Amino acid sequence: MSSPTNSNNTTTDALSIMELPSILTLLFERAQRPLLTEAQGPIGLFVRYLRRKPERGLAVIYSVDEIRTAGKATRTNDPNRSVSLTLDEQALNGAHILFTASQAQQAPLAVQPTGVVRVDDLGLSAQAFPADSSLPALATSCDTTQNGALFQALAAAARLQLKDDAWQLVTASAEPVRYKPANRCVIRYRLQLEHTAAAEQKHLTIFGKVYANPEQARSVQALIQQLYDEQHHEHGTSFLPNPLGMIDALGLTLNEAIQPADTLTEATKLDTWHRLRTGTRALQPQLERGRGGDIARSVLPSEELILTAKALAELHTSAIYPNKNAPRTGAKEAKRALERAGLIAGRNPEQAEETRQLAGELAQRLTQLQPDAYCPAHGGFKASQLLFHSHRVFIVDFDGFCCADPALDVGYFLAYLRPSGLWYQRPGMRQWFEGAAQIFAATYQQAMLERGVALSTVQGIVERSRLYEAALLFKIATRRVNRLNSPRSKELSAMLREIAACLANEGEE
Repeated sequence: MSSPTNSNNTTTDALSIMELPSILTLLFERAQRPLLTEAQGPIGLFVRYLRRKPERGLAVIYSVDEIRTAGKATRTNDPNRSVSLTLDEQALNGAHILFTASQAQQAPLAVQPTGVVRVDDLGLSAQAFPADSSLPALATSCDTTQNGALFQALAAAARLQLKDDAWQLVTASAEPVRYKPANRCVIRYRLQLEHTAAAEQKHLTIFGKVYANPEQARSVQALIQQLYDEQHHEHGTSFLPNPLGMIDALGLTLNEAIQPADTLTEATKLDTWHRLRTGTRALQPQLERGRGGDIARSVLPSEELILTAKALAELHTSAIYPNKNAPRTGAKEAKRALERAGLIAGRNPEQAEETRQLAGELAQRLTQLQPDAYCPAHGGFKASQLLFHSHRVFIVDFDGFCCADPALDVGYFLAYLRPSGLWYQRPGMRQWFEGAAQIFAATYQQAMLERGVALSTVQGIVERSRLYEAALLFKIATRRVNRLNSPRSKELSAMLREIAACLANEGEE
């Protein structure tokens, strides 16, 4: 790739990220592939996802929409109207793009069989959903044509969930709900079924996840099945949705969708627990205000926190051990914390010394950790991985399921439990978080004791979780860096104070 600093170019000619939509549109025009076939007028590209990670390049997902009156667009979040662009590491210097608009206009391009538009000279790829060169099974995983492999697998999954072979699949549709280019995609399948004996119809939802690596899909689904069976044997229920099989060739797993009953009375419709809620929504801070707007009290989601803590204790005492001989150690988290601190320091020079000092102290302590035992751990345990319904909690997304210090999951949850308002000193946020954290930690300790774990072991988990909290707070702090957002010194200062508090309180109960 020729450099924009050669004799024909200057660094001022280099592209900015704001100019990428015009380059993307140009590439699809050159490839004679319309971005929105049904468009009646001009279209716009609007950023939905942007990440820049070291050695992994830049990934941007745009929504494609028609420009409406007054230059406005609907800005749909429909993944079917998404187009993604990736820049290889070779095309970047930090957050700066190393080619010009004229180079993008002139460089030779190729349209791959998957539909991906590739410009090798610039290290640039563009693809309209569901084309994905690194996730080649995505398009097939969205094709619900009758009698196809996916259609047959969905029919079998529905009969398994309904426990009745008389149900026949009539129609199916696929709705992508969470897409990570080149990695995986979660798809909601809406099914219409007919009963061959009872002249009855039913609508059912099933979730699928297609992986770039089919072996990962097989491994994850096998472990989920083991956990599910263990839970049902022990309790008759499970904190996991029912695994419903997979299509090995596609790397596509199928699982039960947690959903409300078909019919609800007017009374139950008003009951929060009869509605499906994500953990992110259920664990949002709520404050009651008195006269003059003063905060009267924090409303804590006590039942949700108690259910979550008990489910985590069950997971940590499971007999299902993934990768038992290669645990996720404190030393590994120390390495990640140092890498994240380096990113933060590079973007925030005024706070670089404090960031590196805290990370160094944290890494030293994490590296020295020696838990009593490594246990089954979720590996990414936070509110967004939880669903609440019918006074139950369900844990999802076991892609990071591992053998680890159980303090990792406890610290992970508590780090992400902190509301964003905490970083801006908003009234009531500190009280809400501390009250919620106390309920979760106390319930977890009691649940572990009831499951036969020694008191000293449980106390050690809670003590060490403060270090993992600090490590995950560094991860939270890198979000602005990875999204190329402008630094916010006050926000970072608040996070660093929180990290320092975790280090100071490590070992305290």
